[in-house]
Amino acid sequence: MRESLEAKDVRNCLLITAILVLVVGMVACGGNGSSSVSPAAGVEQPTAAPVATKRGSEATPAAPGATVDAPQGNAPTVEPAATEPASSGETAATGTVTPRVSEPAVTAEELVASLKERLGELGDRGTEDAAGPGAGLSDQARSGPAGPAGAVTLAEAMPQPAGGPGPVPASGGAGGFFPPEAGGQRNPNEAPLPLMYFEGHGVNPFVDADEDHLSTFALDGDTGSFEIAKLYLAEGSLPPEDSVRVEEWVNSFDQDYAAEAEGLGIRLDGMMSPFGPEGYRLLRVGVASARPAGERDPVSLIMVLDISGSMGADNRLETAKLVMAGLADLLTVADRVGLVTYGNAGRVAFPMSGGAEVDQLLGRIAELETEGATNLAEGLTVAYRLAGEELEQDRKVRIVVLSDGVGNIGPTGPGTVLELVEARARRDATVTTVGVGISGNYNDVMMEALANRGNGTYHYLRGERQAGEFLLESGESVFRETARDARVQVEFDPAAVRKYRLIGYENRAVADADFRDDALDFGEPGFARDVTALYELRLQDDAADDAVAATVRLRWRVPSSAEVVEVEDSVTVAGISANGSDASPHLIRAAAIAEFAELMRKSYWAQCGTVGTVAELLTGVDLPDDDGSGLDGMLAAADGLFEPYCTS
Repeated sequence: MRESLEAKDVRNCLLITAILVLVVGMVACGGNGSSSVSPAAGVEQPTAAPVATKRGSEATPAAPGATVDAPQGNAPTVEPAATEPASSGETAATGTVTPRVSEPAVTAEELVASLKERLGELGDRGTEDAAGPGAGLSDQARSGPAGPAGAVTLAEAMPQPAGGPGPVPASGGAGGFFPPEAGGQRNPNEAPLPLMYFEGHGVNPFVDADEDHLSTFALDGDTGSFEIAKLYLAEGSLPPEDSVRVEEWVNSFDQDYAAEAEGLGIRLDGMMSPFGPEGYRLLRVGVASARPAGERDPVSLIMVLDISGSMGADNRLETAKLVMAGLADLLTVADRVGLVTYGNAGRVAFPMSGGAEVDQLLGRIAELETEGATNLAEGLTVAYRLAGEELEQDRKVRIVVLSDGVGNIGPTGPGTVLELVEARARRDATVTTVGVGISGNYNDVMMEALANRGNGTYHYLRGERQAGEFLLESGESVFRETARDARVQVEFDPAAVRKYRLIGYENRAVADADFRDDALDFGEPGFARDVTALYELRLQDDAADDAVAATVRLRWRVPSSAEVVEVEDSVTVAGISANGSDASPHLIRAAAIAEFAELMRKSYWAQCGTVGTVAELLTGVDLPDDDGSGLDGMLAAADGLFEPYCTS
């Protein structure tokens, strides 16, 4: 708005700008409710424990039906969402390591600049095309000339970049559009950002292997939690404890797994636990993915865009437009594409059309503006109506939801909205969610749950640069799948393993008996994306080096044929006993990231730990595909804010 004012008097300009910002903030925040979300029922958070040896202790929260090594006194109990796995493995598979993606043809910044230029051209010069897609709609679709000469399309920018997160940029002023959620001058509970919705899922306990030797969980390729932590640290605050999902932090970084020829494969190694009590082991259970190239099957892409008032804050709508423009550049002539918007109501903004109609679609995207309230449920209903029509033609459907996740009219709870998603998720319609928003008023709970139930993945973007990174690294994953309903089950040998603990995946637990029930929904790793789980183990004192510690089974459905595949591998005690100097640098980094996340969520098992010890572990870790600047910046920011916690 400020840029549209032709101020002749500086004082009057500033006054008018302040009034406009205040009005937008009031409209955007109306009716969004409270920011508090209670932890999941049935999960008791640890509250007291003895001081740890390193940063844990022999005290173990009790798991239902499991015996624990706990001293007399105040050791807490934790009830997990379900029994979780620990896996193990031999050293990582040998062979050439294929990075998740190769070097980009352009940088994220260059791609964003090109997309913005193209949207500007089509939005400014577009003219009504009554005979084209969108004719007859209340807001007619617009068409225009092709993009400017020299513009880079995302398809030309592929292949995508390798490496972990980049440096943490300075973010815009928090709360610039959203006032304190309860009035006054500050948010309740000293919350740094207003109207942020997160849900904790407890902390996994150690489980005695002789009481429960099976551990099962669904794969998860999401990364949203890690990006949200970057946001908070860039704003000078620690991330909310309930926002931290350890697996999403670990899976935000590349690993050193050899690529599979097709489908998925198991990669296993381990080391002496750098943070656990003396003698404990840290296991890395990796799921490596194939990197298929070449032509893909045609799909029907349905983009679902939130245009409610809150999307007008901190460039949210414009960031979402960039993502949609980038995805449109990946369309082929055999694809079909449509656009649904929702604000006060859900509507078709661009009807399903051939993949050759990209310029008309971009012209329509460019002219979109925000409006009023947020009817998320109606937007999804309209999208699934379009999806149903495409599925009737035996087409694969990909739905992408771009939103801050905060519904405030119609059904607004995850349960009600998710019933709609689950009813259709078993067919060929996947849901990828892309969250935007950096100044408050964001619903992480809804965005993660939609992706989990919709056989897709969840991503969070803090701004335009992150939109470019998402398109380069994950854009193809919207159109392609490697596996569906993927899950892992680990069988521990009680003769070698005394107890185990899965670090993270609390909300991805699967009942052991359901591992081979192919009628159930499990997890999606994402296209050409490796997934990692870490465990701490305490071995039996007399465990031999050649004893099998665990057998890992991996099961998934092939998307193209619906065939179910299961593979397995085993690990010996010797395979998980590397000293720090002998361990894989990627494993060391994964251990540091997991501990960092444990500290940020104040896990019982990380008590008395410090951010400094995490940074110390990373000293000397030299990885050619990532200079560590993003992680280093986060650690530096957290070190000045974090206070170690110890209970007794």
